[in-house]
Amino acid sequence: MKKSLILFLLCFAFLSSRSQLAVYKLVGENSENTGLGFGVFAYWDIPLNEVGNNSAMIELLDGAYFPPKDKNVRSILGHISIKAGFKHIFSSDSKTGFYVEPSAGYCRVVGSEDEERNYGDGVAIAFETGYSLEVGQGDNTLLFGLKYERDMAGKKYTINTLALRLSFSFHFARGLRKG
Repeated sequence: MKKSLILFLLCFAFLSSRSQLAVYKLVGENSENTGLGFGVFAYWDIPLNEVGNNSAMIELLDGAYFPPKDKNVRSILGHISIKAGFKHIFSSDSKTGFYVEPSAGYCRVVGSEDEERNYGDGVAIAFETGYSLEVGQGDNTLLFGLKYERDMAGKKYTINTLALRLSFSFHFARGLRKG
């Protein structure tokens, strides 16, 4: 019974969330030994008004991988964070327009040291801005965004990232809700 409930909740979370892809770059300290990264994230977008231009955001998973330039040198390999935030689209009658989205939450930053993988846990803060464009009839959105995130997970695992999000945000359960 317990396993069935957990499986049901995981399936519900997956079907009701949205997903996107992003390109990441570490900036500042700890960035010299990594290449351009890539990542994925899944989130819930909870509208706070009828138009949908104000919403609460719950990022269930925001993760990135940074390939090391030299495997013999200590580098940051990636990060995972879970955050909550607020998204405001500067449009009074639709979900199309420029937006800002501040968020904060928990992070884990993973690094490599002498064939060992180590990590640090801490606080993540992020700020994203960009342009949101409604596409089609099914609550689909095309996003052009730039995101800055600071993950503070201890002295050796504090990182700053810039992410370029040119993505198509789709809703997995869109067809299920319309029926």
